Amino acid sequence: MLSIIAPLAIIAIAIIFMFKRIDVRLSLGLCAAGLFIIAGKLPQLFVTISQQMTNEKTVVPICTAMGFAYVLKLTECDRHLTHLLLAPLRQGKWLLIPGGIIAAYIVNMALISQSSTAAIVGTVLLPLLQAAGIAPVIGGSLLLLGSSMGGELFNPGAVEIIKLADLTKQSIPIIVGRVLPVNLLASITALIVFCILVFIFSKKTAGEISPTTSSDANMEELDKPFRVNLIKAFIPLLPLTLLFIVPAFVKLPQEFDNSVSIAAAMLIAVTAAGLTTPKESPNLAAAFFEGAGFAYANIISIFVVATIFTEGIKVNGLIEHLTNALANRPVVVEIASLILPFTLAGITGSGSASALAVMNILVPVAITMNLDAIHIGALTSVAAQLGRTLSPVAAVVIISATISRQAPLNLVKLVAIPLICALGVTLIATLCNLM
Repeated sequence: MLSIIAPLAIIAIAIIFMFKRIDVRLSLGLCAAGLFIIAGKLPQLFVTISQQMTNEKTVVPICTAMGFAYVLKLTECDRHLTHLLLAPLRQGKWLLIPGGIIAAYIVNMALISQSSTAAIVGTVLLPLLQAAGIAPVIGGSLLLLGSSMGGELFNPGAVEIIKLADLTKQSIPIIVGRVLPVNLLASITALIVFCILVFIFSKKTAGEISPTTSSDANMEELDKPFRVNLIKAFIPLLPLTLLFIVPAFVKLPQEFDNSVSIAAAMLIAVTAAGLTTPKESPNLAAAFFEGAGFAYANIISIFVVATIFTEGIKVNGLIEHLTNALANRPVVVEIASLILPFTLAGITGSGSASALAVMNILVPVAITMNLDAIHIGALTSVAAQLGRTLSPVAAVVIISATISRQAPLNLVKLVAIPLICALGVTLIATLCNLM
């Protein structure tokens, strides 16, 4: 009994640390060390750390994807995509609300980073919303929702996609395709509920909202003429095109596994982005590796600690106990795959850490129980995205609040019901075997 109580106590401590807003990497890292110590396998901790810090299956695709995102910023291809997506929305006030969410969602597919998406889209979208007389709190909330609720899960470089592919030994296109229906169901539900709430909110506050709270700098962004370069606007979506279309027509070398394919697509797209802006060519490599470094410091680091934490759980035999406890209870696994990451992400503000921690535990359990492991991973990934969007300490929430000049909690209040509804609809669809 003590062999179970001690590791459970350490896991509880990790959750308390995260609830106290202690850095998630520090919380998981310290508790992982404790788990290995009580299992009497401390040397294995260092072996796992060294393996994960140099794991080409994660480091290569994630770092190249974020390096590409930095190149998009350097060459302003991301701005061209944003302006292209938002241009049609100038024609109608109420098109701005669903259209703004969808535009940010698409940009997040290319950039992966939710904070970068909010910063780029917000400078164009919020002045449009202000000019239409839409309340700043609504503008900040829809920017948050579009930037954070799951667009990145279409990107083959997303950490959740890469981890799920590794756990299930499936190709990236298969994983993205399987996550897609869960992602779209949750996202569309949140969008519809949000639009209904905004309509009700706008009716109640009619005449009370002054459309003059945004900065003059933002209004200048709206007034500036911007000529969209269609080639530049397409560049952010080029890696997705290469990864999903090229293999259908070209037989790739056997060495082109998931990580190599993603790296190749990202590097080709980096070159294409550089060709669209020759004057920035000397800075191309610096921007790419700056992005790769950012990914290592902020994403790979989370990946490493989440992995060693779950490995610490495994070496204490808790996975076996959990598998036995959940035997013949597939419904419990499905519910846990939604509720656990949603709750953890809401507490910590980190969707990636929450998704990885839960996925590392539940996906192997699902495989052992002959459940659809990819579907369990898809549920976990989407639920973590929704939970992160609900966290007032998440970076994307803070960025969206800063740009819209609103308190983070005000944005969270407006997106809470749509996100909870999205989680509920996804749970019902899963339990009814509709996905």
